[in-house]
Amino acid sequence: MIRDWLDWFKSTSKNTKTFVAILLVLGIILVIVAFISIATILKAQSSHTEVVQEQHAAHPGEQQLAKNSPYSFPYELTQVSMAVMSKKGTRTAYAQFSLTLDCPSEESQKLMAMNRAKLLDSVFLVGSNFYLDDFSPEHAPKSLKKFKTDLLEKYQEQFHSEAPREIVLKDWFIN
Repeated sequence: MIRDWLDWFKSTSKNTKTFVAILLVLGIILVIVAFISIATILKAQSSHTEVVQEQHAAHPGEQQLAKNSPYSFPYELTQVSMAVMSKKGTRTAYAQFSLTLDCPSEESQKLMAMNRAKLLDSVFLVGSNFYLDDFSPEHAPKSLKKFKTDLLEKYQEQFHSEAPREIVLKDWFIN
């Protein structure tokens, strides 16, 4: 096959030989440029990976401290309002409060921000298991603790390893 091509190339006109030679040279140059580009990209990727690994290795104490210290990455749901009915269904009141979620990482904090509606839906779903009577002064501490525990379990079902580690209720009042 190559012999046939060489025979044809020798027997063709000078203009055709020049045109074919130019196309071959351009093709070879294009292949060389492609290889250089690929090598440059791979080198840049490997050096970026090394920099990221060095940054992670340089700050293990900070990452461990952030994992172990509470509220390193807080996310707050403010001005939450949840309807609460009496057991007899004769009275409805609204619990108003803010939630602070202790996220395990910055990525988790961002995930909570992106899923604000899902967080609120979980508040309403868990809140539907409680009655107004549960939040009377004598039952409130136990009910609030159960509310936080149930809500934290719901978040762990939804977000798994990115779920908040702890929940704090702030500014709780019922009107």
